[in-house]
Amino acid sequence: MSGWFLQSIAIEGFRGINNEGDPLVLNFKDACITSISAPNGVGKSSIFDAVSFAIRGRIPKLDALPASESGAEYYINRFHHAGVGRIVLTLASDGVGTAAAITVTRQPDGTRTVAGPSNAEALLAELDREFVLLDHDTFQSFISDRDLDRGRSFAGLLNLRQYSELRQELQGLANTRAFNGHCGTAALLQQKRALETQVRTHQRTSQQAFEALTGMTSADHAALADPQAAAHRALDQIPLVKPHCTGKGFHEIDFDACVVTIKEAEGGDDRARLAQFVRDQATIEGLVNDGLSDDHFRRLKDLADQRDATLSAAGSALVHAHLTAAAQVLLQPTWTNKNLCPTCGTENDVSVLNKVQASLAPYEAVQRLADDILTAWQDGHWSALAIMEDAAKTESEASRLGAISRQIGDNSLAGVQAEELWTRRTEYRTRLLQRLDGIRAERQAIEQRLPPSLVELTTRVEQAKRLNESWTSLRGSENELAQVKKSHERVDRVKLFLDKAAEAFAAAEATAAQRRLTAVQPLCRTLFAAIIHDPVEPALVKPVGAEELRLSLARFWSLQDVSAQALLSESFRNAFAVAVYLAAAKLYGGQARFMILDDVTSSFDAGHQFHLMDVIRTKFARPGQVDGPQVILLSHDTLLEKLFNKNANGSDWQHIRLEGTARTAVLPQSNASNRVRDMTVSFLKAGQVEDGALRLRQYLEYKLLEVIGRINIPVPVDFALDDTKKQVQSALDAIQAAVALHQTAGQIVLDQQQQAGLQANVASITGNFLAHYATGSTQAFSASSLLGVVAAIDAYAQCFTYEDPPGSGNRRYYRSLSRR
Repeated sequence: MSGWFLQSIAIEGFRGINNEGDPLVLNFKDACITSISAPNGVGKSSIFDAVSFAIRGRIPKLDALPASESGAEYYINRFHHAGVGRIVLTLASDGVGTAAAITVTRQPDGTRTVAGPSNAEALLAELDREFVLLDHDTFQSFISDRDLDRGRSFAGLLNLRQYSELRQELQGLANTRAFNGHCGTAALLQQKRALETQVRTHQRTSQQAFEALTGMTSADHAALADPQAAAHRALDQIPLVKPHCTGKGFHEIDFDACVVTIKEAEGGDDRARLAQFVRDQATIEGLVNDGLSDDHFRRLKDLADQRDATLSAAGSALVHAHLTAAAQVLLQPTWTNKNLCPTCGTENDVSVLNKVQASLAPYEAVQRLADDILTAWQDGHWSALAIMEDAAKTESEASRLGAISRQIGDNSLAGVQAEELWTRRTEYRTRLLQRLDGIRAERQAIEQRLPPSLVELTTRVEQAKRLNESWTSLRGSENELAQVKKSHERVDRVKLFLDKAAEAFAAAEATAAQRRLTAVQPLCRTLFAAIIHDPVEPALVKPVGAEELRLSLARFWSLQDVSAQALLSESFRNAFAVAVYLAAAKLYGGQARFMILDDVTSSFDAGHQFHLMDVIRTKFARPGQVDGPQVILLSHDTLLEKLFNKNANGSDWQHIRLEGTARTAVLPQSNASNRVRDMTVSFLKAGQVEDGALRLRQYLEYKLLEVIGRINIPVPVDFALDDTKKQVQSALDAIQAAVALHQTAGQIVLDQQQQAGLQANVASITGNFLAHYATGSTQAFSASSLLGVVAAIDAYAQCFTYEDPPGSGNRRYYRSLSRR
């Protein structure tokens, strides 16, 4: 299995780690579990945050803070003078042996830069897996999340995050409302309906003009293969205008020239006035015969009233716009915490998205009614009222119907406006009918003065002109309608494709997730059973084809198929989550071959803490599992630190203790005893006897406890569990008792010189230091005598070691008092 191990971390100026000019450097072994312990506030979690920023470019717990807390300002250590945070990750390749050092820097202005190999950004992206950085909050959220959110985060564990995100994106694109808004489907539909109405109007007008010109019926018009030829013949038969028709198509005839010819033939203005009256009469008749009825008005008025009432119950348009914008943000895959409000930054106990969608539901009813109003408007051809108004109103009157018509496009027609439309229509129609009566009277007077032939001729030419204009308008509307239909068909094809793609991809992603879940579940149960030694069997339930993941219990003592969240205690729930993450990481680890666990045992009792550590050491991590990941544990638990120190005696575990403050520096103390020894010797050589004596006792305790831990000296229970019992004399007594026991049994591994050295060095330590130190008197000590005690302590500990290999000078502790 190929991948990347974490070789070292260097941190400066980041979170709780200042270390200005002297970065905190932690070195790791890929075939070794590393534990890092520190008191709270020393910088342990800052290591976790630094790696999170280096790999992911963010610290979720700071980003989730309310805007008023300015979480982004706390990425950098507030005591660092330069205000720059720098993290260096050194990664070792599995199998190749090469190392890559990647430096991630956060500047004071928040800019993140990455330096290192040419593929540094891509390499960090490969390491961005859900299991690489795990803390207590991660496990808690996995348990408490909604089934949908849990299922999506679990997809990342199964190395299916990109598939899950693509599935969500496809579903978002295929969402009917979002798709219609993006592609302008509603506008296309409105345009299509408007053009269809125009086509019907032009067809009706052209049929009326055709009948007036040719004397044929509507049925005859529909049956003709070439209606233009019939219209042309009707004019061509008139001798006076025949020269204008010969050799031309109907649409090529100059009708104005025909009118001039007729006027010249009669020599008067009555003919021109008659032609104008014919045109005006046809226009006004078309306006007053608009096809609207009381039923059309009642339908429009009822819909507008319903919309008014629904909108009043839902709220204002501004609230609608606000909710719509919030929903668009929450639906983004990058907005992972659906409980976090995008407007106020407050984290709620329930999903904000669900609340917003519930609040938007009444507005959807308003939109449906608005669509129905638009349909009724276009079906009744109400837009023609604006033309009627232009023809009927006086110059001093303001236009009203045109403004109301435009509001239809904004989905805002109110009931009172519908009433105003009908009232104005009635008024304008009355005016136009009165004007029409006057036109008819004047036309009749002119017709009585003109020869009948001229009246008929003028009427025919005007009807032919009107027919030509109607056909021209009809062709234009039909062409526009054809283009709109093509656009609508293209949009429909895209929507169909997205629907099928989203459906097919969702099925494929669900199948892959189910297949991997089936592989994870047995290992999850094995790990859980090794942590929790009770008859409880967890289960992960994923409905067929769904994204949701439900936590269940296949067995809970005598119960079967019951709720995990309802029955399990906190430690059991966290053990469930830990087992899930470890099982998924083991099977589907990918390029990241390391894991950093921060305080993952904080809700566990002591027994289960030890069980979890044993599971990690023997069943999960390297080197216990050759194909397992490198594990780095961060903890502030003092009880676990005892276990860490004990495990550090072996070759498969290293332990580092951190000391320091966020204001100054954080330093690793893996060689704490040597540091104490060096400080003690420094004080004694400087003549500071009192300071040296205090640290000498601390050094002696370090070495005695080191011997007990490395040689596995048996100690009383109260000594093992109570730190107040770990006194120097108690430790010496335990060691001497164990040595005496092995000497009596004849099984002691120490040679004669080492056994004799024990007695001599103990006498020097107790005689020159402990006996006098117990009295609190330091005047009896000299610096040289205490330096001799330091040498005796070193010699005493060396009696429990052997040279390996012989002659190398490299000394190792015996495994026990009876064997190497």
